[in-house]
Amino acid sequence: MTTPTTISMPVVHYEAPPVNPSTSGLYLVSQIHESAAGAPNRILGGIDVWPINYDTGWGTWPSDPCSTPDPGLLKAGVRSQPEDAFTPLEVWGWDECDPTEPVETIKTRALQNLRLHEQGLVEAHFATRLLADAGTPVSVPDLVAAIGELEVAIGETGTTGIIHLSMRYSSALDAAGIIPSSSSPIPRTRLGNALAFGGGYDAVLGSTLVATGPTTVWRSETFVQDTVDVDANIRAALAERTVVAGYESLIAAVKVGTP
Repeated sequence: MTTPTTISMPVVHYEAPPVNPSTSGLYLVSQIHESAAGAPNRILGGIDVWPINYDTGWGTWPSDPCSTPDPGLLKAGVRSQPEDAFTPLEVWGWDECDPTEPVETIKTRALQNLRLHEQGLVEAHFATRLLADAGTPVSVPDLVAAIGELEVAIGETGTTGIIHLSMRYSSALDAAGIIPSSSSPIPRTRLGNALAFGGGYDAVLGSTLVATGPTTVWRSETFVQDTVDVDANIRAALAERTVVAGYESLIAAVKVGTP
């Protein structure tokens, strides 16, 4: 009896399509400044942010023109000065393959690595500056109390602000009714303060939440190059750019949980 011949079907090759990076976090709530194509990279030395919205020149005065003002009451204030310059970060994406692979394919994959991971890398770098400026945060018992404490501090500035926090708190705040339904892509509290759920924040901020004024991100043009390692028989591509993230004022920081 003849044994039937087994025919193996060929494996189907499927190229996964590139996906978009996360739409939450620092980039969503920030003003983004992109360098023009071919322009010099002017942010390599960092950025000084000169504030205008957080001066101390405001107050009240007796309305009775004949009253004697309190001797300690003065119409005066201090113009806010820039903090230390916000330092630049060089972010990059890499890919490599056999030199017979089309160079544009290798460059595209390097760019996709940069595109997907840039914001998280910038957020982790930015969070280190947030903690340095915040000093020792106030400890609060739970997440809702943390939002309340920060919103009081933001309210005292006369503006709305941005609360920077780990993605781990998104579901809890939603369940607590802190984030009302809205057509805006930016999640906000009921008082209108933006919530920046950064994927790169958790490893640095942990259970600390930080409120700031407006944030800005400056980005240089993306530079892409490739090279061949003859000895290793590999072609590699590198995509990189300079990024600086900064804010006008750090308002307050709190830590969820007892000290």
